[in-house]
Amino acid sequence: MSRVLRFLSRLSAYLIGLLLAAVWTVGALDTLLRPLFDVGRAQVGDIIIAVAGMVALPSQHVLQFAHLLTGLKFMVGALLLVALIGAVNEKLRFGSCDDALFDVALFVAAVASVIGALPGLVHGGVLLQGAVGELILCVAASGFAIYGRGYLIGEELPRPVRPPLGYATAR
Repeated sequence: MSRVLRFLSRLSAYLIGLLLAAVWTVGALDTLLRPLFDVGRAQVGDIIIAVAGMVALPSQHVLQFAHLLTGLKFMVGALLLVALIGAVNEKLRFGSCDDALFDVALFVAAVASVIGALPGLVHGGVLLQGAVGELILCVAASGFAIYGRGYLIGEELPRPVRPPLGYATAR
């Protein structure tokens, strides 16, 4: 039963990771297809302009900054997808996988979600709900991956200890 639960939890972690990769990639594609990227979106564009002003970015480079943010969204989605493909490939080829790259990709996605929550923190509403949803998915996938992994190295398993023979002696 434990082996089935570990398999199902690892499968759930991979499916949630695939969902997160799709969310980040589709979000980046949506941003890329807009004429002004995210600068033209209500409330988000205000934050991008404010951040560009805080880092003393000239106004003619704000659009390039928004393009950079779109590229970062693509990279987070690609990192999640590559981590999933690598983990599945390693599991199929070698029979075991420690999911280290998958854990790093989930951490990067969580940090990117926290940074992406800045417009939601300022304006609230749907923007904040989306960021919190992504964070919950990251935490759930990480928890499932940890449970599904179990012990990483065979030496970490506790050695079975035989009880002393003093309990069953012949009289």
